[in-house]
Amino acid sequence: MPHTTRPTAAAPAAGRSAPAASPLSVQPGQKLLVCLPPGASLVVESGRLALRSGPVVWGQVVASQMDLGHMEAGQCREGLPGSAPEWMEVSNPGHATAHAVLLEPAPTLSPLGAMLRTGVAGLAGTARAARALLAAVAAWAGSRRRAAAGPHATTAR
Repeated sequence: MPHTTRPTAAAPAAGRSAPAASPLSVQPGQKLLVCLPPGASLVVESGRLALRSGPVVWGQVVASQMDLGHMEAGQCREGLPGSAPEWMEVSNPGHATAHAVLLEPAPTLSPLGAMLRTGVAGLAGTARAARALLAAVAAWAGSRRRAAAGPHATTAR
């Protein structure tokens, strides 16, 4: 499995923005389907959760597959960056509500997005320079027309 379970609370990696948090409250006997995206963490805050991989569709039936074990309060399951998202069934085998939080990393720009942002900023600078140049040409052309016409003198007879 490309995921790890560790006994400490999740913290954002150095240089990464604060993650988005989605709280989960799982009642005793309740089952939820959760997607663990790459770089995300599922942290159990209180209670105990049972994890199963899945779901898989067999005909008209949605069924979970393999048992992934249990997580106690303070444990964390992480999706490795660059791996595929993992769907899993989360259930509460206990007698009290279990609380967990799904921490997803803040989205970052792809290299293409960063290039587009740089290109748009460059185009904006070019547009400002072109406007300034056109204004200077218009001012120069206006002054040339006034100078060519010269003073309007009439002679009265």
